[in-house]
Parts: sequence; structure tokens; C-alpha cells
Amino acid sequence: MHRYLAVVDDGHDVKDPVTVLQVFDGSSVALQLNEDAAWVRSTLLDRIEAGETPYRLRSISPRAAARIRARRERKINFNFFLLVRDDDPTDTPAGVLREWEPSGGSGLYAETYTREGEWTSSNVRLDIERGSNIWARIVPSDASTVHQIIASWNRRWKR
Repeated sequence: MHRYLAVVDDGHDVKDPVTVLQVFDGSSVALQLNEDAAWVRSTLLDRIEAGETPYRLRSISPRAAARIRARRERKINFNFFLLVRDDDPTDTPAGVLREWEPSGGSGLYAETYTREGEWTSSNVRLDIERGSNIWARIVPSDASTVHQIIASWNRRWKR
């Protein structure tokens, strides 16, 4: 499980925080929502708790964290893909992938959609390229198709 913390200061409240932290229970790992709408490893939680920064932490719900991330995602130009089994001639999606370039321009961010209804960081393209994933191939798609697939999966998974 994980919890979410809004990072606030005098100019930012929980509805418009400086950033959001995702903290994994039982772990020292904290991820920070960056301006590119990606979750990246961060030491910000440790620095706040040590009093090294002027920020404060406020607990927020997963839904509130998702709303904040969605606002940042509106600025992102995602590229969407289907993950299909390599031996499936019908290209029936077994997963979906979205990628985008960071504002700094180095590398790519990549995420796959999960049964929990979240986009999570993924190395599937790297795994395929280096041959450690031999079951899947990546087929270009568009946002509308991917969102229709996700909606269909969500209906099926909630039964």
C-alpha cells in the first residue's frame, strides 16, 4: 500500500500543492510527482522531515492525488500503444502503454495501465528491446482507442 502527501507552503495549499509525494508503507522509498506528471524517486520527504526545506506535508486521498496528476497530464503529449501477445494475429490488447518525453528532453517516461486503475512506471519497451520480454510486441495506437480499452477492462474487472 501507499499513501499520498501534498507538499504545501504559504503560497500552495492541498488543492494546488508544490508537488505530491507517494510514500510506500514499510519502505523508505518516496516518489515525487514532477512537472512532467511522472512519479520519480525523491529525497524531498527526508529533507522536509529533517527541516531542510520550508515545506509542510498534508495527507491527501488517492483520489485527490489523481486529480492533481490529471491537471499536470493535460499539458503532456502522450504517445499510446497496445501491448499484444507476440503470437496473437488479431492484435488483441493484453496491455496498454503510454510514453512521453520529459521537458528536459532526455529519455522517455513510460507507463502501463494496471488492474488497480492506475498508470504505473514501466520498462516493457526496454525489456522487449533487450530480449528479456519475449511474449509481447508494441503496436502504435491512439488515445481514443486506449481509453476505450481501459473503460472496457474497468467494467470487466469491477464485476
